[in-house]
Amino acid sequence: MSFSRGVWAGWGTPTRSSPTVPNVPDVQVTLPTSAYGQTLPVVYGKCRLPAAYIWVPPILTVTSTHVEYWDTITSTTAKMSCRLRFARPLVPNSTWTMRKLYANGKAIYDASIGYRKKGLKFTAYDGRSTQPRDPTMVAEEGLTNVSAHRGYLDIVVKDFDIVGLGAPPVFEAEWIQDGATTHDYDLFRVLAAGTVNLLAPDWEAGTLYGRQNGGALIRHFSIGAQQEYFATDNSFGLNYFSDFRYSRTLDKLVFLAGFIGSGDSVAVLVNPLTGAVDATSASAATTAIVHDCAALVDVAGGTVLVGFSSNEQIFSFYADSATGLIERSYQSTASFGGYANIECVTPGEVRGSEFDVYFCADADLVKVTLTALGTFKSSTVIATLADDLRYAVYDDGDLVVWTDAATVKRINGTTGAVEFTKTVPYQIETVDTRDLGSPDQQRLVNELYFAGGGTSYFTNLDTGLTRSIAGTTPANPYVFDGQTETIITTNGFGVPERLRIIADDGGKRLLTDFLQALMEAGGFAPDEIAFEGSIDDLIDGAVIDITASVRDIARSVCEPYSIAMFER
Repeated sequence: MSFSRGVWAGWGTPTRSSPTVPNVPDVQVTLPTSAYGQTLPVVYGKCRLPAAYIWVPPILTVTSTHVEYWDTITSTTAKMSCRLRFARPLVPNSTWTMRKLYANGKAIYDASIGYRKKGLKFTAYDGRSTQPRDPTMVAEEGLTNVSAHRGYLDIVVKDFDIVGLGAPPVFEAEWIQDGATTHDYDLFRVLAAGTVNLLAPDWEAGTLYGRQNGGALIRHFSIGAQQEYFATDNSFGLNYFSDFRYSRTLDKLVFLAGFIGSGDSVAVLVNPLTGAVDATSASAATTAIVHDCAALVDVAGGTVLVGFSSNEQIFSFYADSATGLIERSYQSTASFGGYANIECVTPGEVRGSEFDVYFCADADLVKVTLTALGTFKSSTVIATLADDLRYAVYDDGDLVVWTDAATVKRINGTTGAVEFTKTVPYQIETVDTRDLGSPDQQRLVNELYFAGGGTSYFTNLDTGLTRSIAGTTPANPYVFDGQTETIITTNGFGVPERLRIIADDGGKRLLTDFLQALMEAGGFAPDEIAFEGSIDDLIDGAVIDITASVRDIARSVCEPYSIAMFER
């Protein structure tokens, strides 16, 4: 009897083969519902309704590959944009809020707890008479081919990946009429007293790093739990700190530090778990004072930190993941490009061996291209505006900029053309005085958050329109996560706190208010409608079949409440 030697017996070399990867299933593009021929319900108060698809451009399935270390990663996306219609409001020009959104029964957005599925971008419309055309539809169909679709409760979803769903899903939404939104503050539970001076959120991991300058501590917080987990010593002989960031590529904290704060700020790499200084650059960032506004860009093999200073020098530092060192790779002359005032830097596209950053310099939006090592390659003026620029964010290849004249503009990143100009009810301050965090610290989806004058403002990046919510707002530096609609700031004692804008459930409404609105919608004048006796019944809301007359609807509503209805 003989045996073949093999790996099961501990001998031999196994025959290696590539793993079998199943093919990505084809995405079905057949829509589950259509608005054609359907009767839309009319709604009042609060409701949860399925949507009808009324516009969907072609759905493109894209498969791409990239290399991570020694593995080739294949990913497939099928991004769908669409306009979804839910209902028509009973009360014309009433204000509605979409509180929850579901896809195939699973919640993908919940404003009551600040949840949004990763990658979900949408704009909700409540059909008021001032409603504009949707920019996603305009970009696809052209301005003259798109109406404003006023009078309906709609949402427009942009680039929603349906690969995991296999087909366009059935959407449902919960709508609230005149729903109130409130500021909800939650203080982080801390292990010890002490002012947290600098904030560095890692939104993906749900972690907040804070540096306590007095006491020289690196403090670790959970954003979701609002809890400090531990603190580590970060003592070394420097006094001034700025541009505090966390690099996911390096798993290091990066910041600038100086002894006197002018002309001596060097770059520092810190181990976030131990607080130990792993590396310090030999060269200073600038000959002047560093502004606390920078752009951290993760590139292949390392991280680049780009910033600017009070004498309008721009600079960059490259941190090498292989060597663990960080050194200055570029420093311009003072008054870079002849500019008298630089206010902001924001990261743009990363392209393998190079990447772009954009500077707000006087009235110019300037694109600077750097290599993946942080060395200077070129600079180009993308646009010159009538007013000086204060702040800019990069959004889908375009730039959205705020000026010193309380306006916001969207600038085409290729042509430099201004796509819209809107007045905003706030003014972003200069870099030395603003509490709004740097653009690279924000994780933006649809809107930029700004706080001022006791009010929270949300400016839509696609339209420039601003919504506002009155109430207490941050008085210290803050950063915004559009994915979870969370603001991180500190209170007056330097303790981190989380701010969320919470939508309520709409509460109860008087039955008589609904009947009044119903009869008025049916053409009756207010003085033709009267209620006798005490009717104090409450309802959540109503979904109405408009194929019946308002008299029949009102009668069917009144009968279960033992309310008599008659006409004189």
